[in-house]
Amino acid sequence: MAVVYTTTGTVSSPLDLDHQVKGEYQQIQLNGNSKKGMKLKPKVTLTSLTVNNSGTLRKINSVVIPIVYSDKFYKDVLSSDLEEVNKLIYYGDIPVGACCCRFDNLNSTNGEKPPTLVILTLAVLAPYRSLGLGRALLLHALKEALHPTTPPPPIPNKDKPTTRGQVAPSPPRKSVKRALVHVQEGNEGAKRFYERLGFKEIERVENFYSKLEPRHAILMVLDDIVSTLGETLNGS
Repeated sequence: MAVVYTTTGTVSSPLDLDHQVKGEYQQIQLNGNSKKGMKLKPKVTLTSLTVNNSGTLRKINSVVIPIVYSDKFYKDVLSSDLEEVNKLIYYGDIPVGACCCRFDNLNSTNGEKPPTLVILTLAVLAPYRSLGLGRALLLHALKEALHPTTPPPPIPNKDKPTTRGQVAPSPPRKSVKRALVHVQEGNEGAKRFYERLGFKEIERVENFYSKLEPRHAILMVLDDIVSTLGETLNGS
């Protein structure tokens, strides 16, 4: 029987970029409507990826990233298991960036292959860079990876009998304390961005990209999400 889940909290509360970015935040005027001498501070929010805004995600990625991602990629990132970490970011009412991730080794008991958040894409439109938006997207993904939420209970099927087990909530996934990303060789700006958040260069991966030059990538790993977020293991 197909089980339908509720979806809550798809739009975040406004983000406090002044606090997150520690002085990097810049205010800009939108649509020329601000009075002379006044700066409008736009509301910045995160929105979950859905089939309705998947086209927006595709557009942002196509403008920012020189890679054409497959339909399977855009289907996979809409998985309900990834709703916590995969987000669009809005500056005012304008979608200006997105982060897409996946989880690897969630059920691993091998210390050499721990559960890991894999950052697949992180894109912000050029006019909205240096505002802390990319950092906000990544920090959100790291925090949600570390602190999984309990999935909402399924909605009973009104047309068929439903057992108690079928409407019991699923257990939350494991807490993920490690993240990794591949950065194209030569992209020093992206490399510095991740280094500032605690990622370290691990190795050069040859021919990682099949249709880009240079083809090689730098594997960067964050071994301790807890430290990057400035938290203790209980999240305080």
